[in-house]
Amino acid sequence: MENEIYHNTLIYNSQLVDKSSVETFDYSENLTVYEVIRLIEGVPLFFEDHLKRLHYSANLSGYTINLTDYEIYHSIKQLSIENQVLNGNIKLLFQFQNNQLASFFCFFIKHNYPNELQYKNGVNVKLFSFERLNPNAKIVSIDSRQKSDSFIEDSLIYEALLVNKNGWITEGSRSNVFFLKNNLLFTSPKSLILPGITRKFVLKLANLASLDIVEECVNQKDIHFYDAAFLSGTSPKILPIASIENVSYNVDLPVIRKIMQDYDVEIEKYIQNNIF
Repeated sequence: MENEIYHNTLIYNSQLVDKSSVETFDYSENLTVYEVIRLIEGVPLFFEDHLKRLHYSANLSGYTINLTDYEIYHSIKQLSIENQVLNGNIKLLFQFQNNQLASFFCFFIKHNYPNELQYKNGVNVKLFSFERLNPNAKIVSIDSRQKSDSFIEDSLIYEALLVNKNGWITEGSRSNVFFLKNNLLFTSPKSLILPGITRKFVLKLANLASLDIVEECVNQKDIHFYDAAFLSGTSPKILPIASIENVSYNVDLPVIRKIMQDYDVEIEKYIQNNIF
């Protein structure tokens, strides 16, 4: 875990500690649920939604989070102040051992936000054959993470889109994916994915933009059929896809640009109402 910790100080069981104290800790040995929250101007973005999903992941696995949401919020505030960092990604981890109380970790991780050109021109992605065993729960899986990260690095792409055994594109390795055809917005059913927090806002904004939402997976053999595609997630926010494999997409559809702009407005409203 020490390789993930981006700054020197972290929270361990609600106490500030130096990262050197957890250098030999291996959280892959036991079931670990987690969330990654984006900190903007000192505000943990959409904190309530992330905590709701954190509790849901634990409950799906047969466990209960043993801290209140206020205690977790306070830990994030402590972490931000101690490291003097107001912008970045924070990881929350709860590790469960034999029905005992969970160990809680909270620390900054390295982030990879798209740059201005990527938002303008879109990004390239590829298809990656992989199927999550329990897609609705956000559980640490070292093996699957290493495989997808290696595929992304070797392929020189921004993201890998996961394809199940039936050829259906479900989600990205760190994102949700959407496809557009005329006035239809296609998104995978919640039962097959980890429903992202940003995804929830995309659906809301798509409704306001009078798009018809179709909760169906896109098959890998049909990717050429769609006009446009984009990713959503904590780090990328809403990011147009320029190509999947050798199929190119329109990154300048007005409806995509409007959803991107409207999502930034949602972020600003949340920040203004939730300053520490």
